Amino acid sequence: MIDSRPLISAIVSTYNAEEFIAGCLNYLLSQSIADRIEIVVVDSGSEQKEGDIVKDYQRSRPNIKYIRTEQRETVYKAWNRGIMASTGRYITNANTDDRHREDAFEVMARALDNMPHIALVYGDVALTYNKTDSLESLKGKQGLILRWDDWDRLLLLQKCFIGPQPMWRREVHDLYGYF
Repeated sequence: MIDSRPLISAIVSTYNAEEFIAGCLNYLLSQSIADRIEIVVVDSGSEQKEGDIVKDYQRSRPNIKYIRTEQRETVYKAWNRGIMASTGRYITNANTDDRHREDAFEVMARALDNMPHIALVYGDVALTYNKTDSLESLKGKQGLILRWDDWDRLLLLQKCFIGPQPMWRREVHDLYGYF
């Protein structure tokens, strides 16, 4: 039986991030497996126009869901709301000011596909303080590359090292609950 649901649900929590939301959506829609991704945007009572921007994208992209709450809520509550509304086999958070390498989701999903005993994967990141930088503009430049530690359960108890853009199996929430 073929699984027709999206492979990946990217949860985007937004609050007063109008200047970043289009770039976030563009990078998500540019993923090498964009046709297998659902994007769930949770607008937690933003005072800006993220909703209008997302609705413009929805006109041509049926894989984008938009949820708005009237009250501001924590990022974890927004993620939980998005996860509950999502249908993908794998979940990732996609912060509005983060950008992803074009094959990031493909690489992480393949790792989860190939290692059924692994629940979560993560990658290194490039850090910039210039909000107009793109991944392409950083190539060949000196910058801050954050290389996360390899998985170690005991080390994780001492410090968080999985980075801002992990991907995990939906079943994790069935076993352990939500954020």
